[in-house]
Amino acid sequence: MKKKKSDTVVLSVPELLALAKKGIPYREVKESEIDFSDMPELTPEQLKKMVRPGRPLISQFARKAISIRIDTEVLAKIKKKARKQGIPYQSLINDILKKAV
Repeated sequence: MKKKKSDTVVLSVPELLALAKKGIPYREVKESEIDFSDMPELTPEQLKKMVRPGRPLISQFARKAISIRIDTEVLAKIKKKARKQGIPYQSLINDILKKAV
């Protein structure tokens, strides 16, 4: 436990996870109950460095997630080639398919 304000106990994320593993319940907290007063505002430089969660767009067109079945040997060769090129294997598959159509 980190610190105590009145009867409120402040826990770190690892401490919360440890309690959850032990099956000890915790109460959900409303945003209105959170004290943000000791949190400094972000600077414009910090805001510029922030990125949206999720996968970034590779080009102006978003990619579509799909599921396909590929022979184990073929996938192993694709992954090996992608590692040599320093790119994700999904990007290599996309490049191969783009050239084929």
